[in-house]
Amino acid sequence: MAAIWPGSRVPNFGIGDRLSFYDTATSTPQVVYADGALSVAHDQPILADARGMFPVIYLSPAPGSYRQKLTDANGVLIFDDDDIDVPQSADYEPPDPGVTDPTLLVTTGMRIGYYGTAAPTGWVRCNGRSLGSASSGATERANADAQALFLHLWTADATLAVSGGRGASAAGDWAANKTIALPDYRDRIAIGLGAMGNADINLIPDATVDGGETNTTLGATVGTAAQTLTAAQIPAHQHNAGTLLMPNHGHPAKISARNDSGPVQTTYGGMGLIGLGTASYPAYTGAIGDTAGQQIGGSGTAGITGATADSTGGGASHPNVQPSLFELVIIKL
Repeated sequence: MAAIWPGSRVPNFGIGDRLSFYDTATSTPQVVYADGALSVAHDQPILADARGMFPVIYLSPAPGSYRQKLTDANGVLIFDDDDIDVPQSADYEPPDPGVTDPTLLVTTGMRIGYYGTAAPTGWVRCNGRSLGSASSGATERANADAQALFLHLWTADATLAVSGGRGASAAGDWAANKTIALPDYRDRIAIGLGAMGNADINLIPDATVDGGETNTTLGATVGTAAQTLTAAQIPAHQHNAGTLLMPNHGHPAKISARNDSGPVQTTYGGMGLIGLGTASYPAYTGAIGDTAGQQIGGSGTAGITGATADSTGGGASHPNVQPSLFELVIIKL
């Protein structure tokens, strides 16, 4: 392929300057051309026009190098350069497509977040709907391209529902046009399995996992959006019940006579006293000691035990959700 001499159409020369081309290290003229097909040779020396420009000059790729000589209109040498390479066209050879290493690709079953509401081509939403063949009646994706993910989910997670129940194999259920439920990430975030080839770290106890599953079960769920505290979960604390003021008061009293054989055993209400004679007195709230043997009591304070103070609070659940942002969760077909 012909190459254009770099000085073509460049107005950097003097009017009438003379340009000649030679084979490298010789005075043998080298043919240069006026067309890209290399069919019309330029007469040499080639003269610069009234604007100081040379016409388009095409160089042959063979022999691949040249000597150039420039003089002014009077024959005074301006430059004489030798052993200049002819610019070569770039050869492009498409790379061999070969076989792509599958480890470099996004593979079936990979799950990612996607900022949109519809899954891009080659992906489906993890919304708990079903997946199956074109004849399966699946609700999320019913197409032949769903086979790889159907087989993967059937094998990886035995808890995912298969229409009509699981058969002997994933391939058999696919051929029978059954559907399988997709993982359901609606309003959920992902948590790493408790073990993943290591010892169970048990940061999330199995007792808190839904449905009696464990933290090492693929697809198990845990957590609630709201939580009501039990009494055992409330921090230890006390309520001050206050002090009960007791005004002056009295108690009914009966005085029993006593002799050498001891007090008379008499049953009565109120306060019982032993004295020289027998008498009954009503409750009396005068000052202590106003009448001997009658006043029992007076003002004072008393503690309160086993009482319920004024309660507050409604017992409702409280939000249990971390700050989050909703996006689409998709899985590769």
